[in-house]
Order: sequence, then C-alpha cells, then structure tokens
Amino acid sequence: MKKILGILFVFTILFGGCTSLKSKNKKVVGKEYILIQENVMPNILIGFDEHNFYGFSGVNNYFGRYNRKGNKIKIEKLGATLMAGSEKVMKIEKEYLDKLDQIVAISFEENILVLKLKDGSLLKFKENKKR
Repeated sequence: MKKILGILFVFTILFGGCTSLKSKNKKVVGKEYILIQENVMPNILIGFDEHNFYGFSGVNNYFGRYNRKGNKIKIEKLGATLMAGSEKVMKIEKEYLDKLDQIVAISFEENILVLKLKDGSLLKFKENKKR
C-alpha cells in the first residue's frame, strides 16, 4: 500500500508540474499584445507561438525564437523585414527592437503582459482583441 501511495505521489508531482507550465504558456501562446506605454507608436505588437515570437514594430515586421522557463524568458535570433520609414519612426522602432534583446523576465499584472529588461525597465502590453 505504501508503494502505491508513493508512486501516486511521484506521478502527481511530475504531471502537476507539467500542467502548471502549460497553463502559464497558454497565457501568451496564440495571442497578440499591443504596447501600451507612452511616447511610442500606437500599433507596436508582439505575439507568441509555442517557441517563436513575432510582431510589428512601427514600420517592419519582426520575428525570432524565445526560451521560457517559469517567469524567465530569453529572446533569440531576432530578425526583421527591411522596410524604410521616416527618420522619427525608424528611431522609435530601433529603440523598441533593441529593448527586445534585453528582455529577461515575463509576468502578468491583471491582464497586462509585462516584459522586464536587464536594466529593470518594463515593456507593458495589453491583449489585442481585434485579432
């Protein structure tokens, strides 16, 4: 009887952990988010698939891979299309894309996606319901 309870306990721990990780990923996977901070263009987007991210940064589309473990996230292999825009818009876009390389953590505050950068600053997004 003790063996059976021990085995059930181990399975509960193993599969319970997997379930919580999947439910955390479900918050971002298959969704798009709009940047909601001041002094930025109104349509900066980020979206997530199982291992990839993508978005629109003002003029160009961008894409890459990410690794996530709990609330830690690392952006990898960032790429973007090569469209040109006004100098002002291109500057804002470059600043945003540079910040993506600095992301170290991901969390949610109510319905707001929060990406924390190495320097402690935050990028905040709301879910894009228009999708």
